[in-house]
Amino acid sequence: MKKYFSISYIKENILIIIVGIISGVLRFINLGYSDFQGDEIKALYLPTQGEGFFSYIMDQRKGPIQFIITYILKLFDPGYNTYFFLRIPFAIAGFLSVIYFYKLVKLHFNKKIAFYSSLFFATNGFFIAFSRIIQYQSFVILFMILCLYFLSLAGKYDQYKYKGIFWGLIFWSISLLSHYDGFFIFPFVSYLIFKWFKNSNLEKVKKIKLFVISGFMSALLVLSFYIPFLLSLSGSTLEYWSGRISGDVSGKISSSRYLFTVYQPIYSIHIYVALFTLGVAFILSGLLSEKILKIKKLPQFIRDFFTHTTEIMEIIKKDKIKILALFLWFGITYAFFEFFVYISGTHIYTYLVSAFIFLAFGLVTLESIVFKIFELQLVKIFNFLGVLVLFLFLASQSYAVFVDNYREYPWEEEDFLVWRFPKPNPMFHVSSFGFPYYRNWRGIRDFINSHPEIYSYNTNEKNSISRYYVRLEKDTDKSGFYIHIKDPQSFTGDIPHEKGQYWSSKYSPVFTLTRYGRAMVNLYIMEQGSLEEIIEKGF
Repeated sequence: MKKYFSISYIKENILIIIVGIISGVLRFINLGYSDFQGDEIKALYLPTQGEGFFSYIMDQRKGPIQFIITYILKLFDPGYNTYFFLRIPFAIAGFLSVIYFYKLVKLHFNKKIAFYSSLFFATNGFFIAFSRIIQYQSFVILFMILCLYFLSLAGKYDQYKYKGIFWGLIFWSISLLSHYDGFFIFPFVSYLIFKWFKNSNLEKVKKIKLFVISGFMSALLVLSFYIPFLLSLSGSTLEYWSGRISGDVSGKISSSRYLFTVYQPIYSIHIYVALFTLGVAFILSGLLSEKILKIKKLPQFIRDFFTHTTEIMEIIKKDKIKILALFLWFGITYAFFEFFVYISGTHIYTYLVSAFIFLAFGLVTLESIVFKIFELQLVKIFNFLGVLVLFLFLASQSYAVFVDNYREYPWEEEDFLVWRFPKPNPMFHVSSFGFPYYRNWRGIRDFINSHPEIYSYNTNEKNSISRYYVRLEKDTDKSGFYIHIKDPQSFTGDIPHEKGQYWSSKYSPVFTLTRYGRAMVNLYIMEQGSLEEIIEKGF
């Protein structure tokens, strides 16, 4: 244990330590603050009376891993009452994803590319949000990366030539059991298996035998769920998939670009696009470097650029199949979610994982260009400061969005340095996960349960949330309780129901929640009956 705190160990591992600290801060601080958000409730194990576990997971639209986790958590917290405890496995999975992503990229490229790409991973809003909710994404991502990491070890080190292949394929199957999003790493998986077959010093028969056994066990895991799942597909699940592909269920504009700006509102998309473009250009120039350098009268600063980046250029040229697999990993996934699926939502994370590597190459390209234009020692200091400012900006922006809760963006506007995070435009389809949201729904539930004589309610909050906390009939005319949520997840801040509007204009709430002097919840007890009926009664 002492070695982990030694100066030599810290110096040797300083880059991954920095990545780990930033990742941990953004994923663990204030983790238990928020009430459940809509899709978190859908990840809980909530069977109907008499419904078995197998029957329950077959009726869901996703793989069983998140339900297995929440089933286990329910053994320790039957009422799902401790938000931090319930979210911590998903936060740990998100944290480990960043750490193993660093290790994966370092195996294939170098420390600098691994460091930069992991910092983009650690500070990206989607991946932070997934780590802060009870949802499958963190485990899909973790097992995707573990799959690629162990397959990479199998092709690189003799001590992993057996267990690397076995665990790599097992982790891929668990990723697929978390969600079918795990499938999209297949171009890079194919490359790694090809490399293992080509480089491993095992006999050909042993390679085939090991691969078949490992593949069979992995396939058995996946098919043991997906065959019964496909055979028992419900009409509602097929309708859901069809709606996501066609967009017929939305009635709103679906835009990945706009959704990205909700999770990272200020300049991030411009930074990503610029660095991604530079990264792609750099990699392509690396592949073509030998032909480019043969061009007569090539400007000296271009030759200097190639000379300055020799190490990374050699990495690119050394294994062109790997670079092709990286492009296919990104390109196929991007094409599927941007051209085939109308409502891709936060599933765009599937191509962002590979995009982080291109961003790192883009940042290295920018550094190299600056070095060759200004060949001064002082430039190295400015380069360090520039990289520091970039990642501090991305990290502090994500901290303000997801960790700080003085203002609860995106439900309300929030100031950040000299900018303001605006509330999302209701014209767009926005999948909102992991943002701060506290309305004391358990306190609302306890207050409502103390009035058993009232059997109905209404609210301006999303049905999926109010239905979980309030086990009464939701009916406008019958409603006795009206729960008015300020800045709700439904983005319907005003009271949309005429009876609720009328009653709140005449009577004071019986239960309130205020934060920093702002009213966040007003709960009213109304006379039961329609608006016309209560007016006739003199209310």
